[in-house]
Amino acid sequence: MMDRRRMDAEGGRLVHRNRRVGKLAVVVAVQNLLVVACLVLTLCVHWDVNKRSDSDDSGSEDDVHIKFDPIPDVVENGPLEFETISSSKMMGLADKKKTKIYVRCTGPYIFYMDVCHKNMDKRVANGTLELQVVGRETLIRFQLHEARDVCRGLHSIVYLRAKDEATLSLNSTDGFKIKNVTVGLNYILGKRCDY
Repeated sequence: MMDRRRMDAEGGRLVHRNRRVGKLAVVVAVQNLLVVACLVLTLCVHWDVNKRSDSDDSGSEDDVHIKFDPIPDVVENGPLEFETISSSKMMGLADKKKTKIYVRCTGPYIFYMDVCHKNMDKRVANGTLELQVVGRETLIRFQLHEARDVCRGLHSIVYLRAKDEATLSLNSTDGFKIKNVTVGLNYILGKRCDY
């Protein structure tokens, strides 16, 4: 026979709602704590990624590199004059005219540029950008010839020796103008500057 204390008024089994409500409250509280913990972790990762991407603009301490600010309006033939350096590590400008780049590490480099050039006469005009090492032959020659305004990214791998000084020169026909050029040089071996 059943105990009358465990039965409700209609003779059915008495449900212990207080215990079930207590267990449900614990489960909901644990679930809410897990949601808050995931949200905090997501925000921390997001802030860390944003900090890293902001610091990447200045360049990595581990890379040997140089990047120059854009050079506007180049019309004359001759070496390009670099205005300012956006970032540099183990490289810099070698002369007061700001036309020569020096390097301190021997090895392979990626030389890259983003160049926008313009044809002022609306006929095909030719221009050549050359990376030349002082006392040696031309290392890289980029041919630019279009009958319209063009922007393009150019790159090449070059081998430079420690203490080399290089210039970037424009040789062009009449009517050719560089509207804007951004130049960079990055050492492929990272921070290994043993050679």
